[in-house]
Order: sequence, then structure tokens, then C-alpha cells
Amino acid sequence: MSFHQCPNCKEEVRYKTRLKSVFFGYRPIKCEGCDTIYEVDEKFRFLLSLYTVLIPILIAYMLSTMLGILHTRWSQVLIVLVFGSAGVLYAATKVSYKKSKQQPVEEKKK
Repeated sequence: MSFHQCPNCKEEVRYKTRLKSVFFGYRPIKCEGCDTIYEVDEKFRFLLSLYTVLIPILIAYMLSTMLGILHTRWSQVLIVLVFGSAGVLYAATKVSYKKSKQQPVEEKKK
């Protein structure tokens, strides 16, 4: 299940925020409403890396060896980049987050 809102304050978590998190190595995101920090769930990191790395490489390999379409390395790299980018866009819709164990400590007001 995808992460669309903060469970604490029900603040909407935008797609752009999730996309930045996935694109920059699964960085934690911070809720704008309650300042809770969320991290990508570990079990999803492997699954999402398949979308962004392994599947594009396999597609380029199949196109070049089995079908004989791609003859140059540059065309193979281009195919990997195109499908890798599509994988990142798809992964941002499917990513799941959990509350980080390292939350900021609130200072008590005197």
C-alpha cells in the first residue's frame, strides 16, 4: 500500500516529496504538519531497486541479444536510462514508509 498521508495528523504527503525521496536514495521524508520523520520500509528497498535497476538492464539485454535491435552500447545505455527513469516514477507511487526510530526531541517550554 502506498503512503499518501501522515497517520498522525492526516496531512497529505505529495507525490513530489515521495519522488524526491526515491530519486535521492530513499531519503527520509518529514511530515509538514507534525514534523514526524518517515523512512522507506526496508522490505520495499529491494523491490523498488528491481524497478529502477534490474528490470531496465534486463530489457536492454533482451533487446540487444535476443531481438538484435540495439547494436551499440550508447543505445543500450539510453534504454537503461529511459526505463530506469520510468522505474523511479513508478516506484514513487508504490513506496511505503514507516515512522523513523530517530525522531527529533521536542524541547520543553519553561
